[in-house]
Amino acid sequence: MSSMTGVRKARSTNVTSTPPVISTTQDESTILDDLRRNLHCPIQFINIYNQCYQITNLRSTLIEILCNILSNSVNVDIKILIFILDALITNHTSLLIELTDIQFKQDLLPFIKRILLKTEDNNNDLLLLTLRFLIILIENYSNLLNLTLTEWLSSILYFVVTHISSSSYIIYGDIVIELLTKIVKNFTPLPKEIVDVLGRSPSSIISTHFLTQLKTWVKLVDDTKLALFAIHLWEPLAALLSRLLTRGHTKGNEMLAVMQD
Repeated sequence: MSSMTGVRKARSTNVTSTPPVISTTQDESTILDDLRRNLHCPIQFINIYNQCYQITNLRSTLIEILCNILSNSVNVDIKILIFILDALITNHTSLLIELTDIQFKQDLLPFIKRILLKTEDNNNDLLLLTLRFLIILIENYSNLLNLTLTEWLSSILYFVVTHISSSSYIIYGDIVIELLTKIVKNFTPLPKEIVDVLGRSPSSIISTHFLTQLKTWVKLVDDTKLALFAIHLWEPLAALLSRLLTRGHTKGNEMLAVMQD
């Protein structure tokens, strides 16, 4: 995770040092404009961010800009995206307190979906921070997530189906289980309409392919670490999908087979 380390090192160096004094010609509005424009040079962006962050009355505008950058992040330097997520996680008590459910829906949710649904050219640091960011939101700001529960939960489960493998679980396994456990704690039982959406999706968490894969992992005797991971992964998934079992869903037998194993 060298890229994340580099960004964090740059950030911590600037945060602990005395921020440059704002000149009379460079007022707060100019600094905010500079932040919006410097999306291809991580060092400049981090320096400007540190100036903005030190000005308390700019916090609400700062979170608005950061959310907007994430929302329109296709051409933004990936180190800047990593830095923004890291900053939102580290300083969530001072930044996310300004976040509204509308900002989450319009800006952050599209970014989260784009990162989790992407199947090529993935950056592990960015994915891990996105998952960690979701944990922070669920733990501390779950009220902001209620209106879009179906969308972000479907994206998380799609990520599990498409990204978790017998090799990648070493990278994502622990944080995925932690995230799913937080979801179970804060959002179950799931509303009927969400359960219906999960049950209809052909590439969902209850697809035959994924359930068969889980069942195979659980039975592994020569890789106990993977087998234990599969068991620990299935526990929160079973809690999320319990309504499918109780309502006699067609996938119920396959799900029960995994549980019995």
